[in-house]
Amino acid sequence: MSKKALSLIVGLLAVAIGVGYTFAACDIIEPFTIFVPGWWTVFLIVPGLGMLFTRGSNKFVSLFLITLGVVLFLQRNDYLGDIKKFIVPVLIILFGMSLIINAFFGDRKKNFTILPAIPGDGSIPAYEASFGELNPDYSGKLFEGCGMDITFGSGNLDLRNAVINKDVTISINIAFSGVKIKLPPGCKVDLQTSTSFGGVTNKYVSSSMPDAHIVHIFAAVSFGGVDIK
Repeated sequence: MSKKALSLIVGLLAVAIGVGYTFAACDIIEPFTIFVPGWWTVFLIVPGLGMLFTRGSNKFVSLFLITLGVVLFLQRNDYLGDIKKFIVPVLIILFGMSLIINAFFGDRKKNFTILPAIPGDGSIPAYEASFGELNPDYSGKLFEGCGMDITFGSGNLDLRNAVINKDVTISINIAFSGVKIKLPPGCKVDLQTSTSFGGVTNKYVSSSMPDAHIVHIFAAVSFGGVDIK
């Protein structure tokens, strides 16, 4: 989730909550509280909304989180009755919406376009996995950068024996997943992160040499983690 999207969503929620408590204080509405039945579904809906407006994120996962949160909230407040009868229609709607969104954003997965936050222009090879594992093999091979888009899976990018002869970019976009990045000695790491209910750990010791090649890493993480060594 980007900082801009997170700031927008949290700001709108804060305004709505503030207005609710103000109206209650003025006796315009009944006593107001945010701790209504199913209030915890906000932890599904908010990340989903953030992913929906984050470039490069998995739109199907974002729609799934939003829909799941809304359905659970309505069910918790007895608006839906028997929730089982809504499963098939909801799945059909999600499938249709994912096809529509893929028609607009699907081409970005063929060539992973470097985000504006990353120095340089152009595109880099992309690897994708859903409910699976990614292990790109660069042992003894030239590495010029790559992108990894993983949902409900894991990834291992081992570059300890790769050939890096220039500055490179690694773009990571994960949801409900974990990724390990292992770098060769003698490089510098330029790390930029965007996280939502996740984190990035950098244990790599960058070189102090002025001519060391820079590994630019952009990590967008939702419900997951990235370890750099």
